Amino acid sequence: DGPMEALAHELGVTPVELAEGVLAVANANMERAIKVISVERGYDPREFSLLSFGGAGGLHAAELARSLHIPQVLIPLNPGILSACGMVLADVIKDYSQTVMLRGEEAEKADFDNLYAALEQQAERDMAREGFVDGQVRLERYLDMRYQGQSFELLVPLTDDFVAQFHQLHERSYGYSHEGKPVETVNLRLRAVGPGEREHLVPQELGSREPSEEALVVEKPVVFDGRCEQTRVYRREKLVPGNIFDGPAIVVEYSSTIVVPPWARVEVDAFANLLLIIPEEACQ
Repeated sequence: DGPMEALAHELGVTPVELAEGVLAVANANMERAIKVISVERGYDPREFSLLSFGGAGGLHAAELARSLHIPQVLIPLNPGILSACGMVLADVIKDYSQTVMLRGEEAEKADFDNLYAALEQQAERDMAREGFVDGQVRLERYLDMRYQGQSFELLVPLTDDFVAQFHQLHERSYGYSHEGKPVETVNLRLRAVGPGEREHLVPQELGSREPSEEALVVEKPVVFDGRCEQTRVYRREKLVPGNIFDGPAIVVEYSSTIVVPPWARVEVDAFANLLLIIPEEACQ
């Protein structure tokens, strides 16, 4: 017997039950991580799509979407190398800051053009050394703001109504705001962005709804939620925009494997992304 069989015997379960338990624990850990960057920051996951990437992302994405009531998962081409592609194509970004400690109305009356001048001059010199010329670099102004007496700040874009925006961000982040309480601007922050080289994606014409016979590799039994289901295995490179199919299915490609449970549906969009559609009834 292998290690899975030995551990299953020790725990008094079948190897399949043990494997499903391992996946359940892994999914629970990832679900908590997603909540940290969504629910705990005031965002409702039900209003977003879940982006799945990495070699193993597609193994967990549908289950995570179901547990978080996320209606759709987007899986781009070559998801296993998405991070590497991001490093190659990413913008050049440099961040700068300066402490100012402007209290109350001082911030609202401040001459920000003058206050940011030195930071922006430094940013332009640094980005010139990166090879960017005038007009290519985007400069974004932000403020670190807090209520007087607080020991933590929120990052607020510098706009004409930045104080009102701070109150809104505080409400969204912590569930309350004090619009009558004095506000402090602790730091100026500047972000210099030099655009990376981009490949412009061109949408393709939609083809047939049914995947071609060439796309189907094999049918084999796979266990979902304790039940063995006859499952189709597709080659992703043979799927074309417009294809739609229901689970259970597995989509294989060089850099990733994507699991489509029986309650999910796959649509291939015009950019060859896979869209995993999670029906609301599956989330109950």
